[in-house]
Amino acid sequence: MTNLPPQVKEKWNEVTLTKNPEERLQLMGEFLSMVPKHKGTDRMVSQVKKQMAALREEIERKKRMPKPGSAPAYFVPKAGAAQIAVIGPTNVGRSSLLRAVTNAQVDVTPYPYGTKMPVPGMLPYEDIQFQLVEVPALAPGSSEGRSDGFMKLAMARNADAIIIVVDLRDDPTGNFLMIAEELTNSRVLITPPKGEVEIEKRPGTQIQFLWEGELADCSTEDVIELLNGYKIKSALIRVRGRVTLDTVEDAIFGNAVYRPTLVLANKSDLKPPRSTIRALRASAGPIEVVIASTEHTRNLAATLGEKLFSLLPITRIYTKEPGKEPAKTPIVFKGATTVGELARTIHNDFYENFKYARIRGPSAKFPNEKVGLDRRLSDGTIIELHT
Repeated sequence: MTNLPPQVKEKWNEVTLTKNPEERLQLMGEFLSMVPKHKGTDRMVSQVKKQMAALREEIERKKRMPKPGSAPAYFVPKAGAAQIAVIGPTNVGRSSLLRAVTNAQVDVTPYPYGTKMPVPGMLPYEDIQFQLVEVPALAPGSSEGRSDGFMKLAMARNADAIIIVVDLRDDPTGNFLMIAEELTNSRVLITPPKGEVEIEKRPGTQIQFLWEGELADCSTEDVIELLNGYKIKSALIRVRGRVTLDTVEDAIFGNAVYRPTLVLANKSDLKPPRSTIRALRASAGPIEVVIASTEHTRNLAATLGEKLFSLLPITRIYTKEPGKEPAKTPIVFKGATTVGELARTIHNDFYENFKYARIRGPSAKFPNEKVGLDRRLSDGTIIELHT
């Protein structure tokens, strides 16, 4: 626990409230000058310094633009059930993968670093779609900002999951370990941590918790007190796994994030040695390695869609009006949800005027069960909201 003094927490609150990049950079520098120097703050200081370096790069990039908005942006707005960052070294088949499984018009180049900007495409799976985004190639030093590395890794951080593509002909184990190291240096975790916290700030005056885990060394009151110390008065706190107060404070600074990951080992049609595949799986474990060829594997889109659906905590809810058939298009949540969260998502009026709901499917103890706002909903549930 860093146990920062109140005035230092207040300074970080100023950082989070500031939208102007130059002012934010100045405030971050002031924050670092106030942080007590000891082992407990080393990790936090290192991450804030990386955030500052990324911010400086963004400021300089904007200064080089001929005019505002004239240069393309790395940021890709999320679409579909989840955004998946497709990352890897150069010339491993990231573009070929998007061309094979999505609707994206992708140029596949024989020369290295042909992809200059992110390329999105939609992968259909059952009644949802995944948004795959090809990220320009990573290389050693990306986590230090080399070749737009901050922006590339920010895309992996912002995504809901990651596909790491490697070439079975070209040192797949070494390249996987290189990508994993760059992600780790950027505090993007690709194996599940013991606990994880996401803090979604909201207008209002209430701290709400969504439980997919438990607190290990503290109470909800301790968490609320810590958040209040950083001037966070209203937020939705998602708790996954066994979470400590340190985990909560880490989340306040936007440090470590876990992104479910799978490895796609490309060019299986070239018959790589079995020892190569075994070594890759041993290095990647417990991450699943999918052996495929973007050029020749049949039904690759269906296979990849199924793998992503299993990897991600996606909950599909089908709304229904009395006397009518359920909607064919689901409302999709990333993780567990409740009747109350569903009602808020549709419209605040449904939440504020809620009387009861009737549910069918996996969440119901019997057909048309009458439930309240706090009932948890499982994937595939059909629901009628009554106001």
